[in-house]
Amino acid sequence: MHCRNKTLLLLLCLFSLPWFFASESRSEFYKYTDDAGRTFFVDDPSKIPPEYREEVKAYEQKYDGLSEEERAVMLEKERQELEKFRTEEIARARAYVSRETKVIVKGNQVLVPVLLGYDGREVESLLLLDTGASIMALHRDVAQRLRIESFEKAKARVIGGKEINADIAELSYVRVGPHKKEHLLAGIVDHEGAPVEYQGLLGMNFLRGLEYNIDFTHQRIEWKR
Repeated sequence: MHCRNKTLLLLLCLFSLPWFFASESRSEFYKYTDDAGRTFFVDDPSKIPPEYREEVKAYEQKYDGLSEEERAVMLEKERQELEKFRTEEIARARAYVSRETKVIVKGNQVLVPVLLGYDGREVESLLLLDTGASIMALHRDVAQRLRIESFEKAKARVIGGKEINADIAELSYVRVGPHKKEHLLAGIVDHEGAPVEYQGLLGMNFLRGLEYNIDFTHQRIEWKR
């Protein structure tokens, strides 16, 4: 929660930065120090309390020696640089937040929310993380929700050595947390037996090459950079 609050504060600060460039400032600003030793900067001498006006110091803005056209160019350059910085920092902040994916832990089972894309359509499904599965597996109802029609026939070997018929389809993309992989194969199978809470398996063709840690206590996947 502390990290998320810190990230939210960062985003709020970043969104407020452009306001410093949204309006033209005066050519001078003024500095004074009160009896408590606090230093203040104002853009108008009338804002200075009368008892401190004798000690006031005026400071020129750094572009005051330029022509109006040159000053406008420099201010626009600063605005563009700040906007680039703001965009990059927001992206970094969002990436930091997305490094954690909430999951459901049932005993030794880890159920992961997965976004599946196919031919412009996408659905979210809960898949069982299975490092023993070479490719992803989806229950038939998920394929129907995606309206997958192009299949190749194959045989799939399941736990216990039993072979079952499966259809193989190529998904447009698969996204879990901050990670997205495109053109992954998935086996489409008819689920048999008692109902389960998941709609397939998240296999190694997605997990391969990714570094992660499963926090069973807080029920989340922590993705490493």
